[in-house]
Amino acid sequence: MNLQEIYAKVDSILDTLDFGALLEGFHRYRFAVYDSREICLDGELIPYEDGFRGNTSMLYGGEYIAIWNIEFSPVDDMDTLAYLLVHEMFHCHQFSNGEARFPSDFALLRYPDDQDNFTEKYNENRYLADACEGCDFTELQRFAALRAQRLAAYPGMVAQELRAETTEGMAEFIGLKALKAINREKYISRVRDYLGELRAEGRLLFDVRKISYYTGAVFFLCLDALGRKIENDFQSELTAYEQNPVDTDGVEAQVRPYDFIGREYAALMEEKEAKVAEHMAHASYVPCDALIVGYDPMNMFQIRNMVYCSYFVCLNEGGQTKAINSAVLLVLTGESERGICGYYI
Repeated sequence: MNLQEIYAKVDSILDTLDFGALLEGFHRYRFAVYDSREICLDGELIPYEDGFRGNTSMLYGGEYIAIWNIEFSPVDDMDTLAYLLVHEMFHCHQFSNGEARFPSDFALLRYPDDQDNFTEKYNENRYLADACEGCDFTELQRFAALRAQRLAAYPGMVAQELRAETTEGMAEFIGLKALKAINREKYISRVRDYLGELRAEGRLLFDVRKISYYTGAVFFLCLDALGRKIENDFQSELTAYEQNPVDTDGVEAQVRPYDFIGREYAALMEEKEAKVAEHMAHASYVPCDALIVGYDPMNMFQIRNMVYCSYFVCLNEGGQTKAINSAVLLVLTGESERGICGYYI
């Protein structure tokens, strides 16, 4: 299908949704599907514009719109693409309502390699999956009890997780509710996949930003299934998780050890080191004094004082912004999160 055909099919699916039923006050936003040559917006084709990057929400013509890169992230099923665009539309809604509880992507890149934390987090994920699958409030209480322990032990890092769940997890929850209205069987299949991801003995556990899509969405789905009214005041400093507390009095949560955690984390770090070494061996170093102003948080990682971006990055140097549309290894300046002294390309 071409861009206009994709747009038309998704548009007709979105027309069937009651956005206000997904969340009070939520409404449909304009959307665009695009590739490296053209953009289809409002059903009309326009030449590609440089500001369109990734799958996200963006300010365009004075309003927030949802966008999806069909070339970089092809989606063959139009029901699925419609639900993914509802997720991005909810980001439009967040921005339009002054959402400020976003995580620091660069703090998440420096998430510490503490095996005790990962072990507790994995146990936490399993309790959450069991709670959702069985609509079991006791399991949800165990999840919340273990999370409370982890929050007390690792307040800074868990606070970033709660922010990611507030922004991404809540958007995914609303998207999944849309998918449920569009096609219940596809919704059930995707939720089943999400529960499997939470239980999987794999590396998703270490991608804190990405796994927050799952933990946040599943937590809110669980509350919804249990008949809880979900609170999410955009003006509050409290995260959505904190606005929906679960009583944990008298509940204990066991923490079981899992051998895969240490093994997989060590292998992941070895692969990242190898990727950085391979890149540096075939790259030229360009010194500069610049600030990272645009990036794809789902396709980047940090090793020591270097950030590897596999897709693109935008740098501001001397007031001028330029885009690098290829893999690049950025060298951070001192303890700075965004300042760089050069890059390998």
